[in-house]
Amino acid sequence: MKEKLVSLDEAADVIKDGDSIGISGASLVYKPMAVIREIIGHRIKNLKVYTLMGDIDVDMLIGAGCTKCVYVGYVGFPMMGMAPNFRRAAENGQIEVKEYSELTFCLGLRAAYMGVPFFPTHSLLGSDLLKVRDDFKVFDCPVTNQKLVAIPAIKPDVALVHGYQADPYGNVQAIERQIMIDFITSIAKSANKTIVSVEKIISHEEVLQHPEKVILPHYEVDFLVEVPYGAHPSGFLPLYPPDITHLAEYRTAAAVPESFEEYLKKYVYKVETHEEYLKIAKNI
Repeated sequence: MKEKLVSLDEAADVIKDGDSIGISGASLVYKPMAVIREIIGHRIKNLKVYTLMGDIDVDMLIGAGCTKCVYVGYVGFPMMGMAPNFRRAAENGQIEVKEYSELTFCLGLRAAYMGVPFFPTHSLLGSDLLKVRDDFKVFDCPVTNQKLVAIPAIKPDVALVHGYQADPYGNVQAIERQIMIDFITSIAKSANKTIVSVEKIISHEEVLQHPEKVILPHYEVDFLVEVPYGAHPSGFLPLYPPDITHLAEYRTAAAVPESFEEYLKKYVYKVETHEEYLKIAKNI
């Protein structure tokens, strides 16, 4: 095994203009926000973004001009309303939106990590999604002759994951009572490369004491970054909840492009390190 540790700057350098990225987490938890801010700071453009349920991550990338197309089941702020940059860009035709149901998004990931070009389902038969997704193909099952829908494999160039802890080799462990582990592992296994940020780095010996807690083994991880509170302002349950105060500040700023640009200057462009961001955003 070789060590996978890199800096945030080095991790963002992996992603190039025009890449497709898969973002783990959903509903304001487990978002790899430290890496997202670094991508924005690097002024990376024309990204194709895949995520099951987008919120501040997708909205921030859109508002910063990093994204040209999003493949999603939903984008918004649970209990706080729509995502302002996403809605504005979608309504103005500034981005392309490819809609999934949550099930079909997960089936697309499953196809990718199984190494097959599509995954079949009954679920979209009769759905209006078939009217807007011409890449979802209805076909006759060669075994039963019943109608099925083929969901193409989702294989991003780079997956972005935020986890609890890992050894330097990239063996990533979950925290007790962590949710959404299946989705986190699916998007990592589906991508060509995976960047994992974690709350803390531990020794390999500590990992060996509890191998049952490993959710991503070292061969599924290409780059590893240690960033405490790396999901902020989303939460990392049960370690810390979403920062509702900061999220409200974000939504107010994102309401109009001018104030959103000031938000980016304060929390991204004029911030040199993640530690500096935390001092400003969390006052720690």
